[in-house]
Amino acid sequence: MAHIQGLEIQPQKVVGDERGFLAEMIQGGTKNAVTDHGIGNIYTSVAVGKHTGRAAHYHYKNHEIFFTLTGTALWLFYDFRKESVTFGETVGVVVGMKKPDFPVHHEIYTLDEKKFVRVVVPAGVYHAYWPLTDEPVMVTAVASEMHDNADYWRGKPSEVPGFTEILAQYGIVT
Repeated sequence: MAHIQGLEIQPQKVVGDERGFLAEMIQGGTKNAVTDHGIGNIYTSVAVGKHTGRAAHYHYKNHEIFFTLTGTALWLFYDFRKESVTFGETVGVVVGMKKPDFPVHHEIYTLDEKKFVRVVVPAGVYHAYWPLTDEPVMVTAVASEMHDNADYWRGKPSEVPGFTEILAQYGIVT
């Protein structure tokens, strides 16, 4: 998998049986190093339509931690930080409840395979997700900052190098 400095796809502990699953999110709470930037907001984002993108921005200050809780989505990331050693790199990952029954061109982490990830996104890394099925995708986020409209760069996915070609692999048009 390609790499972006500071972007982390962190597998989490999952246990389960025929009744369902338990997946850890932030073990140790605020003592976990993943929260070193602080917690300024916890929110949920929901995408309700297949191939309907959400997020599609980066922050100037805010660091975020994401958990995909329902549905299955393609997540794309791009490093816009000019000072980063991975400036210009793109990473894609498929995350969610069920492994898709169609060809996937990126790493897959799905709860039905007892693979659950915490996605840590530093400031300056563009992030967006698209549901790959008809099921709504619900994402919970832990943000280092309170919401501030001035902290966003909201470029369209078609303005991010390489995104249009990756999305086309999944039949998604921007």
